[in-house]
Amino acid sequence: MTGIYIHVPFCRTICPYCDFVKRPIKGAAPDEFIHALAREIETYDGDRHAETIFFGGGTPSLLAPKSLAAILDALHLKFRIASEVELTLEANPDDITQDLLDHWKALGVNRVSLGVQSFDQEALRYLGRRHDADGARRACGLVAASFPNWNMDLMFGPHPVTAYPATLAECATFAPPHVSAYGLTYEAGTPFGKRSHEAIDEDTYLRLYALTGESLRGLDRYEVSNYARPGFECRHNLRYWHNDTYAGFGPAAYSFLEGVRARNHVKLEEYLANPGGKCEALNLTRREVQVETVIQYLRLREGLPAIAYERRFGTSLLADFGGVLRALVGRGLLEEVGHVFRPTAAGFELNNEIGLALVDAPAR
Repeated sequence: MTGIYIHVPFCRTICPYCDFVKRPIKGAAPDEFIHALAREIETYDGDRHAETIFFGGGTPSLLAPKSLAAILDALHLKFRIASEVELTLEANPDDITQDLLDHWKALGVNRVSLGVQSFDQEALRYLGRRHDADGARRACGLVAASFPNWNMDLMFGPHPVTAYPATLAECATFAPPHVSAYGLTYEAGTPFGKRSHEAIDEDTYLRLYALTGESLRGLDRYEVSNYARPGFECRHNLRYWHNDTYAGFGPAAYSFLEGVRARNHVKLEEYLANPGGKCEALNLTRREVQVETVIQYLRLREGLPAIAYERRFGTSLLADFGGVLRALVGRGLLEEVGHVFRPTAAGFELNNEIGLALVDAPAR
């Protein structure tokens, strides 16, 4: 089985912190883009058994229902979609109406990821979001009433920093079964890249990160930045964290198939002229896949069972990485429980340290 990612690069407005591939647009996603997606899907030549579909962006909620239907029709013609498929669509609160939610449900969408970020009006203005706090509340109410499985995206770090605890408290009133909570980053090449002096310090970051886990009661932190009730973990994102295969469609979309990590053309014009054309394709070595797999699993609370590694690669986890894993245990970043290595609380907070150590680990 594989996962399918669809990148919809259009947004009404461009958030100043966002470094994803996006294009401002006034109306719905143009037919030219929908036709290009359909052509790319039609020419796909890979594993056709799919168990997850994820529409990301950009702002997929800008898709007109007929456009979403056309994309899904193309997918069903090419892929054998699992009967219990997880079909996620990212949405901006401003786009949410009951009529649109009803259309999504009729088309098979069964999971909505809502980009709330904050319930504080000043923080939303700081982030350049096009919805306001009341719009976020209205959208959460509608989505919660229509979809048993949904995610609320939150962000800590925007000013005023002191508003975040109230946002967490208000999040709890909607009882989302899944929350993704990320720290604000000031990426080079974005408008916020020139404002990095406004970023919170590391101690404040770690304090807000810890507060997130403490406040989201009833939700387990199953990944570094993701929290869910049991059974509501994002199955599509788990594919990434297990380093499993996925097929990406749309401009700048990544795929990982048969050991090759490839990326579609980034510029919209290049993509429209050649849907599915690649701007890069890397044939990963066996060692590179092994390292990436261990790094990704160690983002998860469940960790990496030695038997899962052995079944996948036919070699021993301890023989390949035992030295560095035991060193990370000694540093307090991992714990070893019954032949399973998993991150500690410190390992969640300093997860990049785990990745750096594994990248530098000598091959046996």
